[in-house]
Amino acid sequence: MAEERQARVDETRRSLLKAAAVLGGASIISFAAVDKDKLKAVLKPVALEEVLGETAEAAEDATELERRAKQKEQEIKKMCMAEAEKICKAQGQDSPACKEATKRCEMIKVKATPPRKGVRFAMALDINKCIGCRRCAYACVMENNMDRELRIEWIKVVGLPREELELLNPKMDYTDAPERNMVYIPMACMHCEDPPCTMVCPVVATYKEPDGIVVIDYDRCIGCRYCMTACPYGARRFNWKKPRVPVTELNPNMHILGNVVRQPHVVEKCTWCIQRTRDGGVPACVEVCPVGSRVFGDLNDPASPIRRVIEEYGAFVLRPEAGTKPRFFYYFGPARTPKKEWVTGEKEGGKKG
Repeated sequence: MAEERQARVDETRRSLLKAAAVLGGASIISFAAVDKDKLKAVLKPVALEEVLGETAEAAEDATELERRAKQKEQEIKKMCMAEAEKICKAQGQDSPACKEATKRCEMIKVKATPPRKGVRFAMALDINKCIGCRRCAYACVMENNMDRELRIEWIKVVGLPREELELLNPKMDYTDAPERNMVYIPMACMHCEDPPCTMVCPVVATYKEPDGIVVIDYDRCIGCRYCMTACPYGARRFNWKKPRVPVTELNPNMHILGNVVRQPHVVEKCTWCIQRTRDGGVPACVEVCPVGSRVFGDLNDPASPIRRVIEEYGAFVLRPEAGTKPRFFYYFGPARTPKKEWVTGEKEGGKKG
């Protein structure tokens, strides 16, 4: 097993070196989208048998993680109540802000929910449906207690002109969508089967859990950012200062390896809303999508939405040359991306019908 594992690691490293040579330090996104057939030429199709044929790694000691979660919960509650007291003193005990802040502080729960046995999570996105509204990115910020000042976002939605063969200047503004003849490609952590980020971390702060979620232990992270360099998808973010989250907007449902309030100078990324999914829920981005472009589920469950999508429509992965075996898939469902006027009611010339 050790020799087999080493062979897989060596193969992945060779693939990464090859990818780096090809990309030459270009943008984190370097693929084109014109139509279904041309995009398929860039995305690599994967078979269901290939997806199900992998094994998962071991999880961290559950007892120690639970102990740390309880300690973290006490720390965050103390910090939260201090901020709430400031609001109550400034605005009054009966003010809505004071009541909301106090309520959220009291509700704080930091969990250490372990992975469920036999579960292997995956997500897929329908390129034909995504309208680029970026609601997934907004919901992710609120759900995962991201800093409001640094504008850190774990999800990036890239707009690509259908007629361009190569992506030189992807459109990533958050103002107007959908636009005519645009294809939208949301990107985040791919939760790879062979994640290069875990190979380069010198303190084993990032690792893959048995349910397929690649996590970061913020207490271990030393901020070296090797993992950011190794990631072929640019999916990791770095906190340059202490994160600021208004206590009136704090999500009290936290996980020690997920959306717990982070300390400064650590790397963070998508965790597939571990605080939700390990309790049987779905990620916030899946829940909020107005057109149902995302599906999430257990690859090992034949009745799960993710299995139905792969079996019915097939699945593709981004940047296959990296050899990371992403578990975030793209597919082409039956619906086409709606025209702008279908969503906004606006016709050509800027007038609404």
